[in-house]
Order: sequence, then structure tokens, then C-alpha cells
Amino acid sequence: MIRVSPPNNRVFSLAGLAPDLTPLLDIIFIVLVFLLLTANLRLTALPMELPASEHATGVMAAEPITVSLSNHPPDLWGIGDRGYSNQKAFERALISTLNLEPERPVALASDRNVPVQRMLDVFALLQKQGVEVAEIAMQPQATAP
Repeated sequence: MIRVSPPNNRVFSLAGLAPDLTPLLDIIFIVLVFLLLTANLRLTALPMELPASEHATGVMAAEPITVSLSNHPPDLWGIGDRGYSNQKAFERALISTLNLEPERPVALASDRNVPVQRMLDVFALLQKQGVEVAEIAMQPQATAP
């Protein structure tokens, strides 16, 4: 049996042989905070990347399906050059257009004063149909000389 004799006649205890756990606790708390911050949380907003209206340089690969929202009756909704006064008819036409050409990009053009709820309804419909990215058409701002 191995005996450990304390130097200078000090009292020996097993607590003196235990490792210091403070650094281990620090690492555990850092990992815990990292895991909490990187957890996948459900986003409460639709992800949108708005291009700068002054420097729009992107060119779409194909001619987009243009969805328009207007405040001027009778045609409050539109697909391409065709207008719709009824939301249900517009939604049916948009779904059939998306089913015919699923790879074609979608561009949303909206009047400045259209209620946000109507835009969100269109985005929700596009998301439900599997359209992940939709372009937003913007008019460049006129700069004063």
C-alpha cells in the first residue's frame, strides 16, 4: 500500500486531492449559452431581401410572372396584363399560372399606398404554393441635382 505522508506534519485530507471544477463549470456554461443562442427558432417574419432602389442591377434569368396590387378599382389584383376585381378569382388564376410554370420567377409590383395586409396575403399564398423567393419591383427614387 502506498502511503502519502504530509510534509511538515500537516493533517492530510482527501479533499486536497480533488480537482478544481471551476474551469469545467465555466466551459459547461459557455457551451450552454452557445447552444441556446444557436437553437433553431421559428421566424416570425417573412424573409425578404429588398434590393436598393437606386442601384438595382440584378437581371432575372427568365421573364417573371408579374403580380400587381392596385388601389384603383375595378382591378385591384393583376397577373401580367390581366386584372381581377375578385380576390378568389385572382388566387385561382395565380395558382393555375404557378402550376403551369413552376420554375418561372415571381415579381410583385404594388402601388405605394396598398395596405400591407394585401401584400402579406399574396406572400402567404406564394409560400403555400412553394414559391420561396419573390422579387419586389421598385421604382427608383428621383434624385435632386
